[in-house]
Amino acid sequence: MSLTDEVYAKLKDEIVHVVRRPGDVVYEAELAAEFRVSKTPVREALRLLAHTGWIVVLPRRGYLVRPVELRDIRDIFALRRMVEPTLAAEAATAATADDVAALESLVAQQSRPGDESPTIALDAARRFHLALADISGSHRIQSMLSELVDEVRRLHHLLPNVADHITSAEELRAHTLILGAVRARDAEKARALMTEHLNEVAHTLVKGFAGG
Repeated sequence: MSLTDEVYAKLKDEIVHVVRRPGDVVYEAELAAEFRVSKTPVREALRLLAHTGWIVVLPRRGYLVRPVELRDIRDIFALRRMVEPTLAAEAATAATADDVAALESLVAQQSRPGDESPTIALDAARRFHLALADISGSHRIQSMLSELVDEVRRLHHLLPNVADHITSAEELRAHTLILGAVRARDAEKARALMTEHLNEVAHTLVKGFAGG
C-alpha cells in the first residue's frame, strides 16, 4: 500500500467513525505533520476523498469534511434501491455452499451480544451487503456500493438515536430472511426482502436525522 493509500484509508476511517466530524476543516500541513509524511501523499489523498465525496475543497483555505443533509440519506437509499435488490436476486442464483456459510458467519457476527460498541456489528452488516454484490459477480457495482454503505456507517456513528438499530430485531431479522432466500435459491424473494430491508433502514435513518 502506498503512502497515499495509507493516508486516504486513515482519513476516511476517521470521517466514517466521526473522529473528524461533518463541517470540520482540515489542512494539508497539519495532516502531514500528524501522519509524519510529506504534503504530497496528503494532497493526493485529499484529492481522492474530494473525488469520492467525503470532503469539499475550500480554495486557498483547506478542506471541509462534507456535512450530511437529509437529502443525502434519500439519495443514498435511492441508489441502493436501484442496485441491491437485483444483486440479492443474482446472489440467490449464484451462491455456493461456501458463499452461504460466509453469509451465515456475518449474520452471526452482527447478532453477537455483549459488544461494547456497534463497530463490530456495523462492519459485519457492511460486509454482508458487499458479499451479496461479490457473489453476484458485480464487482464494479460493489465498489460503488462500498461508498454508499460507508456513508450509512457514518450516519450510525453520527446519530446517537439510531446507534442501536444495527443490532435491532428488525435489522437482524431482515438479514436472516435475506440469507434464507439466498440459501433457498429464491431470487424473487431475495429481491423483495432486500427492497423491504432498504426501505426500513432508510425510514429509520430519516427519522433519526430529524430527531425522532
